[in-house]
Order: sequence, then structure tokens, then C-alpha cells
Amino acid sequence: MLNKFFKFLRGYVIINVYGKNTARFINICVRRGMRILSTHPAENGVTVTLYTADFMNIRPVARKCRVRVRIKERHGARHMARLYGGRYAFFIAAVVCVAFCVISTRFIWLVEINGADEDNIEEISAVLDEIGIRRGALKASLPDGMEMKRAILDGADSVAWAWVYIEGAKARVEIYEKTLPPPVADINEPCDIVASCGGVIRKMTVREGEERVREGDAVSAGDLLVAGTVSAYREGDAENYILVHSLAEVRAYTTHTAAGDYKLYYESRVPTGRVKRRRVVDLFGKAVSVPFGTLKFENYDRAEKRRELNIPFFGYSGIALDTVEYSEVVVNREPIPEETSLEFAKNDLEARIAKELMPGSVRMDETLEYTRTDDETIRVTLKMNFTENIAVPVPIGGQ
Repeated sequence: MLNKFFKFLRGYVIINVYGKNTARFINICVRRGMRILSTHPAENGVTVTLYTADFMNIRPVARKCRVRVRIKERHGARHMARLYGGRYAFFIAAVVCVAFCVISTRFIWLVEINGADEDNIEEISAVLDEIGIRRGALKASLPDGMEMKRAILDGADSVAWAWVYIEGAKARVEIYEKTLPPPVADINEPCDIVASCGGVIRKMTVREGEERVREGDAVSAGDLLVAGTVSAYREGDAENYILVHSLAEVRAYTTHTAAGDYKLYYESRVPTGRVKRRRVVDLFGKAVSVPFGTLKFENYDRAEKRRELNIPFFGYSGIALDTVEYSEVVVNREPIPEETSLEFAKNDLEARIAKELMPGSVRMDETLEYTRTDDETIRVTLKMNFTENIAVPVPIGGQ
């Protein structure tokens, strides 16, 4: 950014050099201390970019190498002054615009949070609002970096590390969240053992608690398998019970079923080259929509882009352009064999069933069935049988 700024101040010229000795021309220019910014091959010659001051000294070099030089483009502050020298209103408007943007960078117009889970964004935003990091906040009134860091760590339980970077009118908050360890059961807390899903009990190993079912019994999800309320009296004595933390492994035959509709064709999306853009100007936190018209594309892909106006030495100015690009596509359908669709369906349904299983489950067998719902769709049902540990501890009185 700074290099471009100083390059603009000094001014530069893009020229086309024609002839047989273009390489010699460039070598002599470099040897004489002229700074060649870039070179690119062109038709019958080469395109050279150099500072305006150096351009004034290339005539004797061009004469010596017998090459022709033509100016392609001029850039820089001096060229702008020459071009718009008499347009005082233009310069006044430009100065006012730049001054306004510079003043705007003394405020926060955009708060960007990176690294946080979506579920925690609201909590972190509330903490930032409490310490003054919000749209329209004066940067001079913000606490220092360490105070902001401590406030975020104290106010958001999910955050392990945080830092706020002030970049012009933008506050960029970088977050590292805590990696929480898996919950550990409290062995001093009384609990029952219930079934995580339906099945037929195959084997029970009870280390603590009172059995309420036997091997061979059929159970449903939520049924009590082992009670944490254990009788502690003999026959004829007054009833007395103690509460224990039930411990058991209950393996059962279980069946898991998943179904879905799947197409007998594959869709490919081919761009037509027609594009329509919806633009929204973000002015210091306020969105101003540019007239868009009607989107007449039947099928399209959507992409979002954001361009921020940054001022040298100051950073983000508070002005940005958000563009939503709609690219028209033609959707082509290519038929696929029934076997291919079934293979895809089976993989998808297996992944869905896997999310329901308890750790250590062992697959026994499976059944895949399908029916056609129309000429392009099949209904696929997958049944899988397992042996798995369906024992789930639940605090007594809980759910």
C-alpha cells in the first residue's frame, strides 16, 4: 500500500518501446541509474514502466539504440494536477471527501469477530458492547488492549484467548475458544441406567445397582434397566433403601432404520456467462442499496464479495461495497444407473445411522430395500442390526 502511494506521488509513465534493440535499451537505462519498475513483452517490442523523472532522460538512450518510444499511459500526482489544474471545485470536493474519511477513521464502524463458534457470537458481542466496542464508538474512549482482553476472557466462558486489533474504522476481534474436555460422570451422584434405544437384551454385566430386566427381554428407549435405588432390608423388616451410582454394561440386539428419496440422474451446472450484480454500499454501519431491478435468471449461482475503502496510514475508512453476484447457469440432467444411485443412497444412509450408534457397536447384518416413486426417483430404506451397549446413566429424578 505504501509503495503504491509513494509511486503515485512521484508519478510514473508506461511506454511502448519498438525496435530490434529493446533489450539493449533497458540495459543502458538500468546502467545509467534509471529505475525500471516493470517490463512486459508487447507486439513488436516491449512495454516499460518507469518514474516520470527517469522518463525525461531516456531520449539519448533511445537515439543511441535506434528504438522508437511511445507514451502509453501517464499516472501520478503531477499528471493529475496538470489534468485537473483548473477544476477547483473538483479539488475542494476531493479534499473534503478525504478529510471526512480521515475523520471517520476516529470511530469504529465495523466490528469483525473471527475464530468464534456461531453459538457463542451473541455472548461475545454482548461483552464487546459492554466495554464500548460497537458501531459509532470513538476509538479514543476505548480501554487499552490488555483491559479489553481481560474483559472478554472474564465475560465469555467459551473464550481461551482474545485480542482486539484496531484497523482504521474496523475493530477486528480474534478469538481462540476453549476445548472443553468430555464430561466425567460423578461416581458419588446416584443414578439409574436406562436404555438409549429399543432392542433385545443379549448380555448384562451389573457392577452396581439393582437389575430391572433380564437377558432376552425386549426394551424400548428410556426403559429402566438398572435402578440406583437399592433395597437394604431383610424380609419382615421395615423398608429401607439406599441410593447408589449404577454401573453396568448392557449389550442388546438393536435395529436402526433410515430412509430417503434419491434421484436417478446427476445435475451439472454450466455457466452461460450472464451475470447480474446486486450492490449495497456500507456507509459507516448503514446499508444503502443500489437499485437492482428484477432477477430473471431461472437457475443461478450466488457469490458474495466485499471491498473496503482503506486510506493510507489510517486503514479502513468506514465505507465498503458489498456485491452479491448472480451467475446464470444451465442445469443439465444426466441419467445414472440404478445401481449407482443405490450405492450413493446406501453410503448416505449408513452415515445417518452411524450418528445414532453408541460407542463400541458391532454390525451384525443389514437389509437394503427400494421402490420407485416416479420415473426419476427411488425411495431407499436401509435396516441395520447391531449389538451395542445401550446403557446410559441418568441422575435419579432427572431425564
